[in-house]
Amino acid sequence: MKKSDSSPIGPLNASFERGPTRYFHGRRKILRDFEEYLGRATQANGGTTFMVQGAPGAGKTALVYECEQNALRKGWGVASIPPHALWDSGALLHGLGGGRRIKIAGRSGKVGFDAVVKVEVGLDLAVNEQNRTVLEILEDGTKPLLLMLDEAQVLGKIEIPAPGRWHANSVLDKIHNGGLDRPVLLLAAGLGTTADAFKSLGVSRFDGSSFIELGALGKEPARAVIQDWLQKEGGAKGDPTEWIDAIAQETHGWPQHIQSYVRRAVNHLRENAGTMTPKGLHTVLEDGRELRSAYYEQRAREFDEEHRHSFAKLFVNVPEDGSITRSIVMSSLSQDHGPVEAANLFDKALDNGILHRQAGRYVVPIPSMQNWLVSNYGREQIELPYSDREETKVRQRNFGHDLGGR
Repeated sequence: MKKSDSSPIGPLNASFERGPTRYFHGRRKILRDFEEYLGRATQANGGTTFMVQGAPGAGKTALVYECEQNALRKGWGVASIPPHALWDSGALLHGLGGGRRIKIAGRSGKVGFDAVVKVEVGLDLAVNEQNRTVLEILEDGTKPLLLMLDEAQVLGKIEIPAPGRWHANSVLDKIHNGGLDRPVLLLAAGLGTTADAFKSLGVSRFDGSSFIELGALGKEPARAVIQDWLQKEGGAKGDPTEWIDAIAQETHGWPQHIQSYVRRAVNHLRENAGTMTPKGLHTVLEDGRELRSAYYEQRAREFDEEHRHSFAKLFVNVPEDGSITRSIVMSSLSQDHGPVEAANLFDKALDNGILHRQAGRYVVPIPSMQNWLVSNYGREQIELPYSDREETKVRQRNFGHDLGGR
């Protein structure tokens, strides 16, 4: 949840990467479209799926939070659910009860959202209610309901038992096509493979405004976020334009990086009574770069050094914001590690945000991340052991002889 204004800002709090943000700017069209879907669902007494996918740090969870607040203001019931709630009625009821073990109030036996909101904390759910299917639970109610599914890409990774897969297909089909005879909207957020996961469960068609590929903030929203943090949180005195320009240039509109830089800036400003100096800005930028590199190291932590070299090689000659095809990725990785490991590395790179699919091609999602990868693991940066250096020189000499000394 949001921190109170009086709370200190700990620069290394791990929770800063995710969740609602104190100052939210931009994404206006997305929020307008989402609000329109709420209205449509209410009028049609149906619903659909609203999907947000993007690379790590793009601000998906913060956007989901804003959508949740929008739904609550309109009188919708809201529940966060885990992936297996699509086929496990116990998991769904747990989500509907806000994570509590619940007993339905009253004697009607209804388990729809209208009944769930009357839960009694600390009591077990009756066995006969727990045995109801997910569809029966969702169909048994009238109140508009927003189901929020974060990290939705895992649906494409976990092994779903055969009966569960059938139930999940049925549930998603009913929600997506408005077949529950009540307003139910599924807000699914995840990495760039989320759409593929839903396709494997029978949901593949989205209209343009219900499928969001979330990227960086625009220039003005990014600057507005930075300005709010500097002035409202840090108490910056004077014109903050120089600091805003510098932080915006380094963060490329990427919400996760903006958070890292501005929290460092706020700490510095609070320690110096809001005074902005060139030296202070230099310190903030250096600290921000350190956090940025640490973030990339975290994203790459599951990859051995030779794997990082292989990914760096892919992008050595690719400009910032440039992209490459899947065939190039797989060919190069297969050459380095063999086809089986290449396929595993490719999937893992998507899961960890090293690669991101964009318009049918693949990119390193943040320009500064591409620079970090290439500068640290580009082949020209490798310092070979002495024996390897000598072997390489021999090979180069032999290669020259094979070409007739050319």
